[in-house]
Amino acid sequence: MDHKKACNSSQEVEVRKGPWTMEEDLILINYIANHGEGVWNTLAKAAGLKRTGKSCRLRWLNYLRPDVRRGNITNEEQLIIMELHAKWGNRWSKIAKHLPGRTDNEIKNYWRTRIQKHIKQADHHHNHQINVNHRQSSEMINDQGSTSSQLSSGTADAMESYSPPLTSYQGINYMDHHQTNINNNYPTVLPPVATSNIDQNYNWTMEDIWSMQLLNSD
Repeated sequence: MDHKKACNSSQEVEVRKGPWTMEEDLILINYIANHGEGVWNTLAKAAGLKRTGKSCRLRWLNYLRPDVRRGNITNEEQLIIMELHAKWGNRWSKIAKHLPGRTDNEIKNYWRTRIQKHIKQADHHHNHQINVNHRQSSEMINDQGSTSSQLSSGTADAMESYSPPLTSYQGINYMDHHQTNINNNYPTVLPPVATSNIDQNYNWTMEDIWSMQLLNSD
């Protein structure tokens, strides 16, 4: 048992990590060119590489494969990624089959670092704009309600304080009408004096004139 553990530990120590060298790249390329991809764990041992099967697979698919497409992802490829992601979700290997030369790992990293980030920012801006518009609409409604209340209150007060002036003197006692005008600050308007009962053909006599002089002298 101890001997087996020592062998396993020695094998684990021999597994190499870190950047690949040019020599390792050539070994992997030549082996796959002669034997094909196959099972990656077996391939790593058979090729004499002190790498894990996963490391060999990622190195081949992402960097050494002849049809790997170099350079940044184009706008057309980005649209395809967005369309297929909306349809299939995070099925990166399936999406990569529709983008020749692009790897599933490259597409996944591009989605998480570029597209998903912009989508979150756009959603945040959209939600913020909705909140601003809703707040502005509420403020406008409150202002309109306050203005309507003030107008209604002012109209009611004006109607209560308004008292129309009297325009007819028929059947109204003069003193009552005069007192009402004083209280309401309206100008006093005297009723017309009826002259129908005065005799315009009356003839004055000396006695009448003498009587009036006596009264004036008193």
